[in-house]
Amino acid sequence: MSDGTCDQLYLSLRLAALERHVREVGPLPFILDDILVNFDDDRSKATLQALAELANKNQIIYFTHHAHILTLAREAVPPDNLKIQHLGT
Repeated sequence: MSDGTCDQLYLSLRLAALERHVREVGPLPFILDDILVNFDDDRSKATLQALAELANKNQIIYFTHHAHILTLAREAVPPDNLKIQHLGT
């Protein structure tokens, strides 16, 4: 199994667990750090769209230092669901 496929499987299981938690207990922040690093652009966009849908019910915080992920997020996520905060120098 490739690193990208392994990451995608892990993320899908985490998202399923989060959706169940939101449904049964309530929302809780979901913090992600560069999970798309091994995804191709199409899978990254699809993942960002799924996270945007989940953000309607739950807070999603995604950290990255890859500028191209921001470009993909701007393309894949509705502007009302996307808040970009630049940190650092």
